[in-house]
Amino acid sequence: MKKNKKINIAVPLPLDFNSPENQESREVNNFLPSNKKPKIKSKEDIKKRKNNPKFDSRNKLNDLNGAEWQFSTKSVISKIYPTNLQHKLRSQHGGQKPPDLCADLIKVFTKKGQVVLDPLAGVGGTLLGAARVEREAIGIELNEKWINVYNQVCNLENLKRFPVLLGDANILLKEIKTESIDFILTDVPYWIMDQVKKTRSTKASRNSNLSKFNDKSLQTKSEWLLEMKQIFTNSLPVLKNNAYMAVFIGDMYRGKEFHFLSAELAKTISDINGFLLKSDIIWHDDSKMLHIYGYPFAYIPSMIHQHILVFRKELK
Repeated sequence: MKKNKKINIAVPLPLDFNSPENQESREVNNFLPSNKKPKIKSKEDIKKRKNNPKFDSRNKLNDLNGAEWQFSTKSVISKIYPTNLQHKLRSQHGGQKPPDLCADLIKVFTKKGQVVLDPLAGVGGTLLGAARVEREAIGIELNEKWINVYNQVCNLENLKRFPVLLGDANILLKEIKTESIDFILTDVPYWIMDQVKKTRSTKASRNSNLSKFNDKSLQTKSEWLLEMKQIFTNSLPVLKNNAYMAVFIGDMYRGKEFHFLSAELAKTISDINGFLLKSDIIWHDDSKMLHIYGYPFAYIPSMIHQHILVFRKELK
């Protein structure tokens, strides 16, 4: 039989804390300034810091602390459409957006007291949101009916009422002082769906509330994109440099084709010299009903989300 070979394992000797090397290291550490020594934080200190997060004085964009800023960078917002702030009254306008969601966005891109503009104000979701978070606001709306609804909501909810200019945004934007706006938040009228009857089913073949957005005749997609480009081209001068603009837009399925309107609008606005696309936030509205338009023959998606395109004005 072969004898097992002995394996020698080197076992490290215990550190000699009294050796000259270690003693010298301790002496150097003792003479370090107190502000240079590593601080060991207790669980209580960590908990206290979480409960009382610090605001960075270098933050020139908003009033959020670090934790709030981090939370606001989520690319998907799951927020059910609340039925507050005279929802039934505002629902006469099919394209309205929840003021609470508008308020959340306004807090991310402005500080208290700054000015928000909605050039396509509708029933004033942006303006109502601004009032709830102590910002100033101004709107532009083509239809006087929606301005009256907005004013009614302000009176019923005892909210500050901001001025809404009546008329064409392309004309009235030129009357607003250059670089006087801190943030633009708006919801564009959708192409075609605003004026055309739905054709997916008998139940759905009724005029959409979105047809009340404006009284314009049917547009081709190219005409619609051109109109949007004109509005945002005229919005650029009133926005401060390095300030942001957020635009709500939903995609649509019409006929037998899905139309990626958000991507097409993003490209159209990005072609305007001075606007740089920074983000595409998805708003997931879980309160939306699911539909079975194509069942059982073809797949047709139920749209329960919208895009919020975020741009920044960056002029050299």
